[in-house]
Amino acid sequence: MVQVPDLTGMPLEALDGTLNKYDLRYVITDNSSYAAELPPFTVLQQFPTAGAWVKTKRKIYLTLNAENPPLVSMPHLIEGSIREAQLLLKNKGLKLGSIKYVPDITKYAVLEQWYDKHPIPTGKFIHKGSTIDLVVGAGLGEQIIEVPDVLAMPLEEAHVTLLERGMRIGVLHHLKKNHAPIGSVIQQNPMPGTKVPLGTSMNLWIVQP
Repeated sequence: MVQVPDLTGMPLEALDGTLNKYDLRYVITDNSSYAAELPPFTVLQQFPTAGAWVKTKRKIYLTLNAENPPLVSMPHLIEGSIREAQLLLKNKGLKLGSIKYVPDITKYAVLEQWYDKHPIPTGKFIHKGSTIDLVVGAGLGEQIIEVPDVLAMPLEEAHVTLLERGMRIGVLHHLKKNHAPIGSVIQQNPMPGTKVPLGTSMNLWIVQP
């Protein structure tokens, strides 16, 4: 009889040498698991467990850490509270990142969900453990601002510019225009230089393919 060693965290290439010392064998299971704190192809789980007494030549069944985290679908966070968003992200194995507050008629409700500096739609598959940033309403103030000029900007750049100035995108219209870059803004309402209350939405006309 031999006592099973603790193989947790051991890399795949070290298993033969270690188990040969105990006259044991191993089998890699098909179970899919992932732990961010361990390198890929290291032992996550074993059976029998460490410390168990077994006969020599016994096979030890091992689950290895996957090379990449599994994919999960992006939950729907829009219109919910920050607390609800945090719980939904946690249930999916996702992390809550930064929260940007912008003027809006709704207060403390999630307005937009972002991943890797881009808006992410509900249902899109991303790696478990990914970080999701939120844009959250902060209510409307009485401050008057000047509307920025986002004409000719790519849509994403215009989006960020509006957030920085205390505005948001309202209605998006898509038009065909031969001599303008696809995805760029060719018309905006309100017009640049107009004075509007903080939190006003801007409607944009975008060049479509």
